Amino acid sequence: MKRGLLIGVAAAGFAGTMATAPAAAQVVASDQDELIVTARKQSENIRDVPDTIQAFSSATLERAGVESVNDLTQMVSGFRIVEAQQPGVVLINIRGIGQVRNGESPVAVVVDGVQQNSPNQITQDLFDIERIEILKGPQGALYGRNAIGGAINIVTREPGDSFGGSAELGYAEGDEFRAKASITAPLGEKAGFRLAGSYLNRDGQITNSTLGKKVDFDESWAVRGALLLKPTETLKIDLRGSYYDQDAGASWYVGGPANSPRVPVVGNILGKAGRKLGDVSAKIDLDMGSVALTSVTAWSSVKSDLFEELDWEPQDLAAATQTLDVKAWSEELRLSSNTPGSALRWMAGLYYLHTDRTLDTAIFLGPDLTGLPSRVLGSRLVAKDDNDAYAAFGQINYDIVERLELTAALRYDIDRRRQDDVSPPVPAVVPRYKGTYKSLQPKLSLAYSFPGGSLAYATVAKGFRSGGFNSNAVVTREFKKEELWNYELGFKTALADRKLYLNGAVFYTDITDRQVFGLDLSSGPAQFIANPIPKSSVWGAELEMTARPVKGLELSMGASLMDTKINTYDVAVFSGTAARGDFKGNKLNQVPRYTLNAAAQYTADLGGSSLISRVDVSGWGGDYYWEIDNAQKQKPVWLVNARLTWAVGKIELTGFVKNLFDRRYDVEFVPVNFAGTITGKDLGSASPPRQIGGSVKVRF
Repeated sequence: MKRGLLIGVAAAGFAGTMATAPAAAQVVASDQDELIVTARKQSENIRDVPDTIQAFSSATLERAGVESVNDLTQMVSGFRIVEAQQPGVVLINIRGIGQVRNGESPVAVVVDGVQQNSPNQITQDLFDIERIEILKGPQGALYGRNAIGGAINIVTREPGDSFGGSAELGYAEGDEFRAKASITAPLGEKAGFRLAGSYLNRDGQITNSTLGKKVDFDESWAVRGALLLKPTETLKIDLRGSYYDQDAGASWYVGGPANSPRVPVVGNILGKAGRKLGDVSAKIDLDMGSVALTSVTAWSSVKSDLFEELDWEPQDLAAATQTLDVKAWSEELRLSSNTPGSALRWMAGLYYLHTDRTLDTAIFLGPDLTGLPSRVLGSRLVAKDDNDAYAAFGQINYDIVERLELTAALRYDIDRRRQDDVSPPVPAVVPRYKGTYKSLQPKLSLAYSFPGGSLAYATVAKGFRSGGFNSNAVVTREFKKEELWNYELGFKTALADRKLYLNGAVFYTDITDRQVFGLDLSSGPAQFIANPIPKSSVWGAELEMTARPVKGLELSMGASLMDTKINTYDVAVFSGTAARGDFKGNKLNQVPRYTLNAAAQYTADLGGSSLISRVDVSGWGGDYYWEIDNAQKQKPVWLVNARLTWAVGKIELTGFVKNLFDRRYDVEFVPVNFAGTITGKDLGSASPPRQIGGSVKVRF
């Protein structure tokens, strides 16, 4: 009966035209021509930014049901995220620039002005969000190392000047309970606070037939606090802190070739993973008249642990544990012009980051891997890394003539890394590895604003991803930095009295020393990053559209088309592994030939209330190869999500369905020649099945 009620609520969304609430309708319009973004570390209208940028306000995110960065793939073209092995370990791909496991992210992720230092921080729950901005193309000139593919700027809500808040409860299939709440209030005339939290508890929907248990369980909770102080008219102090705790299922791989069925799971070990994230920051803004000074000081902690099977069969062959501990603190100091409307605007800054990281990986052999006393240690690798990163950067915007703007930015990064090999038995003299990775990253763009709100621009920019060290020397102990140059032509148009917005771009990316991840489970915990591709390239085109043809109806669409190529390949790098071969001329791995996302939203005014419905369609496919040998290709995947909301005053009742047609596909696929699996089988991870649910939200 419970399932039937949920289906009824969700299906009602298809009775009317697909939609959004009146408030959301206004915001979607402002997402296109009124939204002020800070992705380039300055406040500017989204339509004035000479880059491909997609931004989503809080109302848009809420109507689309976005609860994590993963959900943005249904709304952003050329953007993919794979999170299969365990929560927090993600493979991001944006415009063909990919993530490597245990490596650095290809995008700079910034939360409230603080750049995240670990990829494990990216996919925590999103709640109490003001807006999200995704800036495509290398942003190294402002964000530095690891902004090689772009930047994601997440802005949470600030404390308000009056008392208010919200509370939300939800339930969905898989016995999933979700709760969110926020509250804000002023503290006198010069201060205010905000407190928000979320809780998730789910049993899961994917069954392990050997154990008779669900494998995709998850219990997580998070809390975030903000204290905003304005002691004077010219001084603003923003103090933030958050904590996230998660215990979830992990590593539910099933043997078989690509595009095979992945359910039920048959391994006899229940994979588990934990993640604890904490951070505090202080942002100080000082208005000094014609210039403004900004200081951002931050500290963060990342702890994660994993226990997983390594044969994924109902046998006691092998299992593994992996723990990660990262501590980091950073300081950014910026000085910028504070003269709006002047022909010349500028910004200059300094940045420092210190990181301590410990990665401990152990493999255990049978006969009984489920009980710790019975496990036999096969091998163990422990590596301690620390790095100091320094940078100086600057940007100028100059109006050459009316409507023609020149943007020039430059950043110099120095990343000093050290690694101590403390794998047991620890020798008297611990082996130490050192490396320094430097890069000068310029960016130059020319933009022309046409009467009526259209913009055309040309941009050239360089990106840089730091090198580093593996925990072993199976292939190489040290891997090199990765750099690229991106050349882009784009336009942004406002047509039909601003009822139609059409944005597009074409780009070419030239990549040097692309980093590639490798895994060998047959001879020990050999995970490694190497540079077997000296030269590769990506050609691409993107198109985005938003239309409001009639009152209450909004349509949006985004599409990308990419062609990649491995131009040169070093056969010697992987010659000692099962992944040997010459892959020159092949496509880059995990880059879809095309992506497409579309949404339809409509508001039905019922007189005193609104019926809000929305349908999202997203898909990807084409030459989506799992590895650089191009031996296994994923079939095209199309997903449909739908939501229906009845808004009455300050109360909203929502029904939703995710993956409406229960599309099954490989979230991740690991071929045996790129993993050396113990059983000699290819591996794949099951996708989430269809899920139906509902929620109630109250604002006050």
